[in-house]
Amino acid sequence: MDTKVCLMSYTPKIERLCAAAMRSCYSSKAAHELYLDQENFTQFMVEKLINKAVELGHYSVLEHGVLTFSLQGVSRVLTHQLVRHRMASFSQQSQRHVNIEGEGKWYITPPSIKDFRAKIKLGDSKLNLSYDDFMRISAEYYKILLDKVNKEDARFLLPNATVTNITLTANPRELRHIYSLRCDPSAQWEIRDVCWTMLALSYLIAPNIFSTFDAPAKNSKATLLKLEKLKNIVDEQRNDFEKLDSGKVFELNLEKFELEHIVKALIVKL
Repeated sequence: MDTKVCLMSYTPKIERLCAAAMRSCYSSKAAHELYLDQENFTQFMVEKLINKAVELGHYSVLEHGVLTFSLQGVSRVLTHQLVRHRMASFSQQSQRHVNIEGEGKWYITPPSIKDFRAKIKLGDSKLNLSYDDFMRISAEYYKILLDKVNKEDARFLLPNATVTNITLTANPRELRHIYSLRCDPSAQWEIRDVCWTMLALSYLIAPNIFSTFDAPAKNSKATLLKLEKLKNIVDEQRNDFEKLDSGKVFELNLEKFELEHIVKALIVKL
């Protein structure tokens, strides 16, 4: 199953909103007056304020916007890590109500064990099993259990490799925190690829908020170089996205970014 990341909703003019909230702290005008004042509260001022907030670590002003992602075809290994970020909201596909389906499509295969085989002793028999063999046995056992026990009990057999879908909503402050942890080289490969993809889509709609990392990612020279490469790839496609009509889906091409596995990046133009 293809892994897809879709930025399905986000606060329109999210940087302008956060900048207006920031400026209102030092102005006699309310945030909405600043936000609506296109003549005096210019795009240059918006960018300057956002960059200043990020530079000084005044991240509270970034909490006024939200982004909602739909992640499809990811493993429960990934989601077990993702839901640890408690300042985000999650809605995940239920294994109690949704059966696994498809031959070879219901689980994620780590590249490191794709061709690995192991000899397993089962009673008097010796089995030489590949990763796919084990998954096929699990799927067959699961199907048998579905006819014998409650689905909520049959799901105990399903491994962490099982694919799932999850919806994530978070503000830019929390997303910066997530990306700074999960885009770091020490992060697990699957969530790292997905978070780089989420970052690319975030940068597309809020380039000043998502142009830098915090620790630990900012301490890795290789990661900072990779970030610059990603920004260049996204910037090359920005005009095509901006020309798109509202309600259309835009696919951000990240083929040149060379992720460890294929992740499609989609965004709904608001």
